[in-house]
Amino acid sequence: MYPRLQFLTLDAAPLSHHAQALAALQGGARWIQLRAKGLPESEWTLLAQSVVQLCRDFDATCIINDSPRVAQLSGAHGVHLGAEDMSPADARALLGEYAIIGATLNSLADLARIEGVVLNYVGVGPYRTTTSKQKLAPVHSPESLRSLIAALPRLPAYVIGGVTVADVAAIRQLGAHGVAVSGAIALAADSAAATSALLKATSA
Repeated sequence: MYPRLQFLTLDAAPLSHHAQALAALQGGARWIQLRAKGLPESEWTLLAQSVVQLCRDFDATCIINDSPRVAQLSGAHGVHLGAEDMSPADARALLGEYAIIGATLNSLADLARIEGVVLNYVGVGPYRTTTSKQKLAPVHSPESLRSLIAALPRLPAYVIGGVTVADVAAIRQLGAHGVAVSGAIALAADSAAATSALLKATSA
């Protein structure tokens, strides 16, 4: 069973990506997604390797956002793909059957992109407007989000997009397996404490 909390590192945060990951891990997170935008592949890979090693030290999962190649080069557990990234089918062919591959679904129309592909989880949303992501898709209503989650009953669904600890109970009632957060941890005054609070809420 996958953890109910995913933490995505954030470019525009007081701490470095490595320090964000460390704080979240110290707070109890066991799933880190490295989301670093705009880095050259060589620099991105070095950063990824350091975060992968950090996750190994904590017996945690490390996922790379956007790039199956960086995931492969860094030894990460897998990759998370958006609509403009490599197709999930091609990522599976590159990374192999044991890699963790997740995909973002913003609407029912996105289901065609993952048809016939072995995925491990999906990120669904956005839950509300957030500044941590550019080109944000339309925000869901609770009803539309419930429908999107229900369309994939065999896959763990993580709701993303401006999620806070106060939202967790309502999100779980929609049928989601868990939540994926960025700013709620990366921008917190105490990232480890914020992680602990989110873990407590997701396990309630």
